[in-house]
Amino acid sequence: MKLLLTGDSIIARKEGLKEPRLDYTLKNKNSNIETINTAVPGINSGALFASISDLVLKIDHCDKLILLLGTNDLALHKKVPLEQFKQNMALIISSIVCLYYPNNFIMISPPAVDEHKQEKRTNSDVAAYTAELEQVANNYKIHFINLFEKMAKQGSLTTLCQGQLDDGLHFGAAGYELLADLIIKELDNNS
Repeated sequence: MKLLLTGDSIIARKEGLKEPRLDYTLKNKNSNIETINTAVPGINSGALFASISDLVLKIDHCDKLILLLGTNDLALHKKVPLEQFKQNMALIISSIVCLYYPNNFIMISPPAVDEHKQEKRTNSDVAAYTAELEQVANNYKIHFINLFEKMAKQGSLTTLCQGQLDDGLHFGAAGYELLADLIIKELDNNS
């Protein structure tokens, strides 16, 4: 199965590897998975919409598209208003759905953050943006993974959000294990 992974730094980070950590973890969990990763650190919904041609439409068609976005939209220092975020996400989905029908499209919420370390994002904002994102995904009948909720239920955000940057946002092995497990479960449920 060939996956197109795109979004922000959560999808793009390598965490000391030669390829993005998420790609590596997914392939280790399922040897039948191939990945193309077009994620861009720092990208928000408006910038992704402006780059949709290069990041999604011009890429060889894959079996599934996986998109994680919103982490930068909700950042206090560069916040995109919630209503604008919702509109941007609807534009992105409507631009992509011609290539990736809803059954082949998985949207992932922004992750929870360790608020003891992360100064530019709060879990209350993550929850608000996640709720809007889930509503948009439901409107388009896109598969949705609530990463925020799963991380909060999993337990220690200090452990899950501890990557090389140790900034309370970008995670290492434990966070990517959880994210990869959630993606594989969603793929298995919809194959």
